[in-house]
Amino acid sequence: MSLLRHGRFWLLLGLLALDGVFFTATNTGKVASYLLIVGFLLFALTVYYIIGSLLAASRFYGIAIGRHQRRLALFVTGGFGGLLALQSMGELSMRDATVLLPLILVLYVYLSYGRTNLKA
Repeated sequence: MSLLRHGRFWLLLGLLALDGVFFTATNTGKVASYLLIVGFLLFALTVYYIIGSLLAASRFYGIAIGRHQRRLALFVTGGFGGLLALQSMGELSMRDATVLLPLILVLYVYLSYGRTNLKA
């Protein structure tokens, strides 16, 4: 029952319900283009909260992400959103995925662990 006390659970449940209502009520062939963008942003926000929740729950299994949890969730969501955007335009190929995923990984490692704590 302790899961029901967390605000992240209720926020995620609300986002999933909002996704369900939004995506069942819209027809992508007949809707205005700004609603497609709103749907993509809503989906990306939901994926971000799902990944953030999974990373937060991973500490119960001994995997401590620590202070990089938010940044990792942002990078995974951005990579997934980029691949989804390319796929929805019909521009995603296996070559794109094999190039983009290692680049995202290198960028994450560079931005997360490349900073030094030396003070001048």
